[in-house]
Amino acid sequence: MPTGAVSLIEATNSGSDMHKLGVVETIIQENPVIEMLPWLPFAGNALVHDEEGTLPDVQFRRVNEGYNSSYGSDNQHFWGVAILGGEIKVDRFLVDVVGNEKDIEAKQWAKLAKSNAMRFGYEFFNGTGSAASKGFKGLKALIDEGFGQKYANSTTGAVVNLDKLDEALDLFVNQGRPDRALVNRAQRRQITNAARTTHSGISLIDVGTDVFGKKVMFYDDIPFTIMGDVRDASGNTVPALGFNEDPGDGTSDTSSLYFIKFGEDDVTGLLGKGGSFVAKSFGELESQPQRMGRLEWYPGVAVFNRYSVVRVTGITAS
Repeated sequence: MPTGAVSLIEATNSGSDMHKLGVVETIIQENPVIEMLPWLPFAGNALVHDEEGTLPDVQFRRVNEGYNSSYGSDNQHFWGVAILGGEIKVDRFLVDVVGNEKDIEAKQWAKLAKSNAMRFGYEFFNGTGSAASKGFKGLKALIDEGFGQKYANSTTGAVVNLDKLDEALDLFVNQGRPDRALVNRAQRRQITNAARTTHSGISLIDVGTDVFGKKVMFYDDIPFTIMGDVRDASGNTVPALGFNEDPGDGTSDTSSLYFIKFGEDDVTGLLGKGGSFVAKSFGELESQPQRMGRLEWYPGVAVFNRYSVVRVTGITAS
């Protein structure tokens, strides 16, 4: 079993199982967050994390004097994962009439992997961890509980304000700079437009290559990652960062962007049951003339440092 935070491919321990490896690679390709997250596999379905609480006291002393003993404290948090997966069935009719069995089944596996990636993407931001949802807690819920910070671009809704962005970046206390800005396309356009029209003599927008070799845009040396569509709990395809939030004025017409720092001491993905990842074909069913396959894994997300993520709220589409 891998130790520490690793990539999803390493965490799932696919080894020489090319079928499982292909499914994992498809999941990674379909969601940029899954690619960027470091993944922490662990045994069981919950991970215990000790966060530094209070520090012990220190004193000056004179010769022949002693110290007053003092102890710090730690805050203990429990991080859970959920069960995510699905099944495919390939009817024998399609195999006999339409085409090659392996090609038809591979297409269904690719679609199932894509759906899993999109469902994780929704939960990553919007997951509540409730019994009804059956999922894990996402960034919104964790930030509201104090595992992260929230900063208002506007309390009634407005386009992105660069001064507000800089103030939000200052919330990364002792954390340096965030690794990414997770944005939607409208937010990216607002930032680039403001940077071009508001400032002169210095460029705040640049184009370069990220650590994954992909061409990306940077704001003040922070790379943008544009979040696309995800699948909600009802199976609907929706924008990951849609304009459906209420900034406090009673109208749900705004969105949020996220500054985030990834790492095993910052924001990380979790994989329960030691990184177990099931991608198995069962062959033809006895009860039906169909081949069945099942995909199942145990993902979650943890924020080990509250200064590692900032949610900037109150951003309108225009």
